[in-house]
Amino acid sequence: MTLQSVDQAVDLEAVARAAETQVLLAAGTFGTALRERPEFVRLREAGAALGTDHAAQEAIEAFNRCQSDLRLEMRLRTLNALQQAELERIQTAMLAFPTVAEYVAAQTAFEEICRETATLVSSEIGIDFAANCRSGGCCG
Repeated sequence: MTLQSVDQAVDLEAVARAAETQVLLAAGTFGTALRERPEFVRLREAGAALGTDHAAQEAIEAFNRCQSDLRLEMRLRTLNALQQAELERIQTAMLAFPTVAEYVAAQTAFEEICRETATLVSSEIGIDFAANCRSGGCCG
C-alpha cells in the first residue's frame, strides 16, 4: 500500500459520506413534504378521530375477532355461505361508523400518494423501489 493509494481511499470515503449526507437530506426534505400533503393530514386527523370513537373501536374489534376466527377457512377458501354472510354483516356494521369510513377513505388516498411516490423513485433509481423496501429475502 502506498501513500497515494491511502489518499485515494480517503478521497473515495469522503465522496461516499458526502453522497450519503445528500441522500439523508433529500429523504428529510421528502418526509417533510409528505407530512404536509393534504392526504397525510387527512389520514392523521381521521386516525385521531377514530381513536376516540369507542363504539367504532368495538366494531373494529368485533370484525377483527370474526376475521381471526375464520382465518383458516378464508385462507383455504372454504368459507360457507353463513360464515361469509356473517363476516360481511360485521364488516358492513363496522364501515357504517363515519369515523371508520373516513379513516378507510383517507388511508386509500394516502396509499395512492405512496404508490405514485414509489413509481417516481423507481424511475429515478432504475429499480423497483417498493419491492426493495419490503422485508424478506436474504436481507430482511
